[in-house]
Amino acid sequence: MTNRILLVEDDPAVAAVIADILDGADYAVDGPYQTLVDGIAAVADNMPSAAVLDIRLRDGDVSLLADDLDLYDIPYVFCSGAPDFAMMRRHPAAPLILKPALSTELVRTLRNMLH
Repeated sequence: MTNRILLVEDDPAVAAVIADILDGADYAVDGPYQTLVDGIAAVADNMPSAAVLDIRLRDGDVSLLADDLDLYDIPYVFCSGAPDFAMMRRHPAAPLILKPALSTELVRTLRNMLH
């Protein structure tokens, strides 16, 4: 069974890179979703195996979505251009991958979380 990964990223170019990385690692990509509301709805509709979340979206941060994922015990990783220390304190179990390190860190981190 292929793990479905929820992708919430509001930059189309970055979302395409992440989707390609996930596809190349044989994950099924659900998304990308560009807003918090769409990401929350996707969790309710599809119950992913894990999620890749941009911390800051155009309509706010993903804290509410991360809270939902915590409630369902769905692992997630934050991807961001810069650390957000308040978010990291609120969700200390979530790994942070800085966007410049996506190609080397994302698949390894997801495999560790899911296996």
